[in-house]
Amino acid sequence: MMNHKEQEMLKTEIAVKTAHIKTLGNWLRNSALVALITGTLGYWGLSGIQDRFLPDITGPGRTIVGWIGSVIGVLALIFGILVYIAIHNGRKHVLQLINTLKGVKK
Repeated sequence: MMNHKEQEMLKTEIAVKTAHIKTLGNWLRNSALVALITGTLGYWGLSGIQDRFLPDITGPGRTIVGWIGSVIGVLALIFGILVYIAIHNGRKHVLQLINTLKGVKK
């Protein structure tokens, strides 16, 4: 049986974890954006396509930009997957805490 102080601590923990999950959602959005931009940059650098909107860089400079964009894009994608897993597990944990709190109130 939980006393009132423990219940309040559990409510505070639920609120803090919910705020952290929202912050992780921002990280997920940002990592997806970085992966998209750097993936496009990597494709541009390695494919050799000519575009009116992008600068006309030829030779090894373009290849280097392509590889750097590709590596950063892959790292951002891996980071995004890890953040998604953290969000998923965090939500499950918060639901368990809520169920614990509801079980105490009955």
